[in-house]
Amino acid sequence: MKKIPIGIDDFKELREKDAYFVDKSLLISELLESITKVTLITRPRRFGKSLNFSMLKYFLQNPKNSDYCQAEISKCFNGLRIMDNTEIRDEHFCKYPVIELSFKKVKASNWDFAAAAFKEEIASEYLRHSYLLQSDLLMDFQKEEFSKIMTKKADIFDFTSAIRNLSSYLKKYYQQKVIVLIDEYDTPLHYAKLNDYYTEMLDIMRAFMVDTMKDNPELEKALITGIMKISQESMFSGFNNAITADLSDSLAKDKFGFTETEVRELLNYYSLESQENTVREWYNGYLFGRDTIIYNPWSMLNFLADSNHQPQSYWINSGDNSLLRRCFKLDQLKSKSYLETLLKDDFLTEKLEKNIIYEDIFNNVDKALSFLLHSGYLKAELKDSKDNYYNFSIPNKEIKEIYKNILDNWFAQENKSAALIQNLIKSLLAEDFESFEVLLEDLLMANISYYDSSSVLKISSRGEEREKQENFFHGLMLGLMLYLDDNYYILSNQEFGQGRPDLVIMPEDKDSKAYVLEFKNEYSNSKVSVQKAAAEALKQIKEKEYPAGIKKTGVKRIVEIGLGFKGKKCSVRY
Repeated sequence: MKKIPIGIDDFKELREKDAYFVDKSLLISELLESITKVTLITRPRRFGKSLNFSMLKYFLQNPKNSDYCQAEISKCFNGLRIMDNTEIRDEHFCKYPVIELSFKKVKASNWDFAAAAFKEEIASEYLRHSYLLQSDLLMDFQKEEFSKIMTKKADIFDFTSAIRNLSSYLKKYYQQKVIVLIDEYDTPLHYAKLNDYYTEMLDIMRAFMVDTMKDNPELEKALITGIMKISQESMFSGFNNAITADLSDSLAKDKFGFTETEVRELLNYYSLESQENTVREWYNGYLFGRDTIIYNPWSMLNFLADSNHQPQSYWINSGDNSLLRRCFKLDQLKSKSYLETLLKDDFLTEKLEKNIIYEDIFNNVDKALSFLLHSGYLKAELKDSKDNYYNFSIPNKEIKEIYKNILDNWFAQENKSAALIQNLIKSLLAEDFESFEVLLEDLLMANISYYDSSSVLKISSRGEEREKQENFFHGLMLGLMLYLDDNYYILSNQEFGQGRPDLVIMPEDKDSKAYVLEFKNEYSNSKVSVQKAAAEALKQIKEKEYPAGIKKTGVKRIVEIGLGFKGKKCSVRY
């Protein structure tokens, strides 16, 4: 039985180890048959970009100065579908000088370390082609420049033109134009944004991309991968014959991640056919090219490799979610509203931004949704092709766990409140409302400044501000109630009786109790006490006949709870 290739990004190594390989080789013909010179393919992390890059390199690269021969590579491709295309095989197989770069390691806490990592990656590629120094094709000054790059003694700005120069040297040597492969081009910018050296990194990356792609006469084709297209300061503008294939485009739509057919074949091979519904629920749900359903390949392989075959979140632990958390800190009232919608398996309708500007991600929650889509945290289904509006939703249970973990970080990790929340839930279900009030107020004291103190404590009588504050407390309570176990589910602002209660906690077992919660907020300088606010909330439950409406669902016992909020104070009436 073939081994499961967890973490193997080298195509040759994978094939020589006889590991299970999902055949994506037709990606090669799809790219080569395109007249496009520069192609940017954007996919979420851990969706097979690096392995596909490695496959492309081995298929295209002339092995003349490599540590392997063409016969070895032919064996690696034996049986793959690309070898049935004799025209592509005869014209392109092992014919090109290839420049391969991966910027996945260019991530650092400051600019100096990032610049050093950038230089290291390019210097390593120069070292791989150091046989050029033995050639008479390079003039003495070119050999000197080559050596400076290879030994990292050149200035950082000299590295921006280094790949264009290397292309020229390789063209002379092989008498063949060059293939350039750049994996994870946006990782340096991602970490630069997180660590406040974005301007410096953007300047370098922009100059590098223009020199390598636009001003490179020896370029045959270039393939770039990343999470998203960064449309800032003309990084991609001006490229002739360049396209971007993002999640909504048909190009390579089934070449990154596993299709349903491929997953079924995997499960059959490992005699796990009974797990088909489980993996569909946990790892399915991505939509590429508008109509191709894709499974997360990293999670699928880890699930298969787990001897217990119990579903869990593998993807959440495989990368950095810092930008995701930043997105939800932009406007926490709106973020909580969005989380409320998404966690109810509903969707958000927004315009899909194909060209991302990093500043927009941190200034506009709606535009941040497009970033979350490109990063793999959302699924998008076309609603209005004219205006490019999509319905955004959570793709699967694994990603749903990630969003729940965001709440866990807000409440527990950053404020060490996990035990407090659990005790709060226990006191609610035990109807120990004195403890519930004390614990809730403790939670407010610990967290309210972190969430949105300027909104919650602002002294204002405007209806707009009052609504924002009430939304804040509604989002807070909704987040807390998500910590309930699977014996309950949450209904928010749904119609019961003569109105819409803020929250209803419904039991799965109709013989258990339901809980209806109504909230009232008062400003810090209001003359109305927090106790009176709670009493008014309880009064509304009775006047609006919420319990009568809930009883129509078959639940017979209902606990009525009025919550009053005033700044960091709260009161409970029942």
